[in-house]
Amino acid sequence: MRKLCLLIFAFFFAVPVFSQMEKGYVFLKNGTIIKGRYLLQDGKVHIQSAGNLWVFEPSEIDTITGMRQKKVRLLEEYSSESPMFYRIEAGLLIGNSQNSQSAPFSFHGSANYKFTNKFSLGAGFGTEFFKESYLPVFLNVEYKFKDSYSSPYFFLKGGYEVALEDGGGVYYDVYPMWSNYYYPWYQGVETLSAKGGLMLNPGLGFSRMFAPGFGMSLAFGYQFHRLHYSADKDYGLDIDYNRLTIKIGILFN
Repeated sequence: MRKLCLLIFAFFFAVPVFSQMEKGYVFLKNGTIIKGRYLLQDGKVHIQSAGNLWVFEPSEIDTITGMRQKKVRLLEEYSSESPMFYRIEAGLLIGNSQNSQSAPFSFHGSANYKFTNKFSLGAGFGTEFFKESYLPVFLNVEYKFKDSYSSPYFFLKGGYEVALEDGGGVYYDVYPMWSNYYYPWYQGVETLSAKGGLMLNPGLGFSRMFAPGFGMSLAFGYQFHRLHYSADKDYGLDIDYNRLTIKIGILFN
């Protein structure tokens, strides 16, 4: 629970930090120069100066510079940005408190291609920690509900968990893989090696772009694993994991 609270706090602490207005000069195409605080948000330029707030379309603005005369990229770059974007996520896989790993760490990175302003398809990999360490390799489908820089979205990840360690854990009541039935005389203790297994992760999230090519996301979902273990003499074991996921992400292109 403490890890979950820290993740949520970090996300909501980061939002106002990255969305603060910056000081500078805005040069309009009609010759007007406005000195104040500006913010690139929702496809428009917001300027706060002398107690007033103006909102301009990017087409009305010639140049924006910072207080140190550093040029700022115009919001028009949003429309010409690459259809490729990348997401790095870190979070927790939350399970029953009685599980041996009640909230293991999960890290995912993916490269995604936007076919439309709302629909994208990508692929990625990461690291997850259960009794052993795994490398999830997955495809990612994402659909944004709004065509804007702030939007909820639906995602679906599907792939395979590649075991990075042999395992070596001791398991009870295992049985030969060729057996279709459970027989009492197959009960015993076996040392099994991790072989990996399938992964499925649907969920909902919210993404927010703070500048051209940079944003953040917060996502919640359900993640299912079926991890396979095997040993000598054709003994095997499948273990299902059902977890709630919460992840904070950084988006860039």
